[in-house]
Amino acid sequence: MNIRTKFLEALNSDSKETFLIALGHHLGISARDTFTGDPLNGQREARACNEMMIAIWSQVWAVNDENVRGYPDSDFLSILIEKADAGDARHHLRNAIEIALSFVSGSESLA
Repeated sequence: MNIRTKFLEALNSDSKETFLIALGHHLGISARDTFTGDPLNGQREARACNEMMIAIWSQVWAVNDENVRGYPDSDFLSILIEKADAGDARHHLRNAIEIALSFVSGSESLA
């Protein structure tokens, strides 16, 4: 099973909110870590992580408020990839997705 399929399964599960929170949390950690290297690349990557986190928090909001429209689940990963690619931050997204998927499957903690 590929990561896109696992991502969609997480969004269609009872763990959707937990998955999104874990995903946003780990992107935040990645954004913070971008400042330890090259300042120019770090800033671009951090901006991309921030844009992805904004989209994720919007999705979390939509889970909890029926009056808020989020992105369609089927398009959400593509939207995140587009934001990641704008700042050459796809590796941060992939890492955050893998950790969030592990977390909702019960084998990883948020720490």
